Amino acid sequence: MLFNNKHIAGILEDRGLSELNDDSLWQVKNILNELDDEQLLRNSKKIISSDYGNEKAIATYLRAIVEQNWVLLAQNDKILKSLQSQDEDTKEK
Repeated sequence: MLFNNKHIAGILEDRGLSELNDDSLWQVKNILNELDDEQLLRNSKKIISSDYGNEKAIATYLRAIVEQNWVLLAQNDKILKSLQSQDEDTKEK
């Protein structure tokens, strides 16, 4: 793992994600670490332009997108459940 917690915190803060819940934070850290393991966060142009890394880089980027989609689905589900609960509470009053 090349990222330290301070570096991850900086990336999340820069993107307005510093207050993620523990589950989402764990998933995002895994995504960032996987991309960093393949050196795709720091020097992606070099990796993609090489014959060796092209297919692997593309696969890793696609995997990161899929993982991000799982995070978004989980967060959207929580939002929907919260809104439904608020709606039910409003109807009861």
